[in-house]
Amino acid sequence: MVRRGSPALYELMRKPGQGGSAGGDAPADGAPTGASRRGGTGPALPDSFEVSLGKAAAIAAGCIVLIAIAYGIGVQRGRSVSKGPASPDATPVVEVAVPPTPVNQGSTTTPGGSAPAAQRKPAGTDRATSATDNTVDPRMKGVKYYVLAHPSSERAAEMVEFCRENGLEAFLVPDDNALLRKIVVLPGYRDASEKNSPEIKALEAKIRSVGDKWKRSSRGNKDFSDAYPELHR
Repeated sequence: MVRRGSPALYELMRKPGQGGSAGGDAPADGAPTGASRRGGTGPALPDSFEVSLGKAAAIAAGCIVLIAIAYGIGVQRGRSVSKGPASPDATPVVEVAVPPTPVNQGSTTTPGGSAPAAQRKPAGTDRATSATDNTVDPRMKGVKYYVLAHPSSERAAEMVEFCRENGLEAFLVPDDNALLRKIVVLPGYRDASEKNSPEIKALEAKIRSVGDKWKRSSRGNKDFSDAYPELHR
């Protein structure tokens, strides 16, 4: 029995996409088929895209290479800009190195650069220091010098300093070997004619005078009466 106003039962049992009649005609309601819905005769777009693992790795590697190239170009341009020529309007800066002024610790100087008179060393101080350091020998070969004494190492510096303070230019020099020392005075002379000169005669008188002072300065001291001339070879 066919219901009025509704399709027959055999029409409901047809598969979708089949025509309304057994002859394969288009549906009666005029609905478009799958081919007509896509429109035209061109190739249809696929419903999904499939990419293999190898292709994905190749694409990623290409992207990394492009990024590295772009980074390298940017770094090179930045260096070229930073090393570019200076502006012609820029004023060159000239640095002047000023050497430091040496400062002696514990010393003061006057505005003129000279030390005050109270701090100036006596003229013979440096020579006295060199005379007692056992390394300076002012004697010349072929010249005779007066030998005042062969002091012990404990009293050698004291004796040289005493002689210098009293006007004798005394020096502590090596004796016959490297261990022994003796005190000589300047100036010396070469021959008998120079020994009789006023300068050597004044030196001999000075040796006797300073020897007497040395003897009186401390018990056990001897004078320089046994001083004798010795040729330096």
